[in-house]
Amino acid sequence: MRCSSAAVFDSLATSYERHFAEPHRAAYDLLAWEYVERLLPALPGRVIDAGCGVGRWVPRLLREGHEVIGIENSPGMIQRLHEAALGDHFTLVEGSMETTELAEGQADLVIAMGSLQYAERPEVTLQRFSSWLRPGGAVCVLVDSLVALVVELLARGSSVEAFDRLSTRRGVFRIEGASAEHHLFDRVRLVEAFANAGLEGIETRGLLVGATVFGRAALTRRLEASPDSALAVERDLMRESVLCDVGKQLLASGRRLT
Repeated sequence: MRCSSAAVFDSLATSYERHFAEPHRAAYDLLAWEYVERLLPALPGRVIDAGCGVGRWVPRLLREGHEVIGIENSPGMIQRLHEAALGDHFTLVEGSMETTELAEGQADLVIAMGSLQYAERPEVTLQRFSSWLRPGGAVCVLVDSLVALVVELLARGSSVEAFDRLSTRRGVFRIEGASAEHHLFDRVRLVEAFANAGLEGIETRGLLVGATVFGRAALTRRLEASPDSALAVERDLMRESVLCDVGKQLLASGRRLT
């Protein structure tokens, strides 16, 4: 698969915060952060943010007292990171998460929030993430759901595209005239990938199940009208592993025990 994600994220570099201010993106970002928080080490440690973008999550991690290594290959995002001046406890590695060479056994947590799906070989990249962990460290990734996208396409009458997504396991992210092909995941593929990377205690969660059930526009109205109530429902749905594949995004985590 040929990906052009750097061009897409270059086009988003100056508007990334506004992009995530939209209610449904802000909602899944918050839910993902709440999940990742419990994976953080109790004492200040080292977190690798693979595909860190403009560093949206970095200040949160720094406030918790952790050292952060960010990996990013989009020139536009890299420029924003330099402008942000995130401090001495943040180290930027300019390059691809698929080829960046980092010392093994150094991290307490590796996160890839929406970035792993753009790797040419995500399962291989996940193995690299695992190798960067200390014993007891965790990996957490956020990816787009194959099942939720297929359901959405069928609901709006795009059956040809729905079956194409099913057969190829690929999606296309389009924004501001740029596009990038990416992998789509289901729970089975994620669990298998984590297990093959030597990770244990694997968990999967579905984010924004309501977007699949009600549609994105209706969920947005619910979030705008009563955000606390809508988020509470999403948290309850997120806890039900049987609904994982129905979430618009999937979270998966696992630990390297030895």
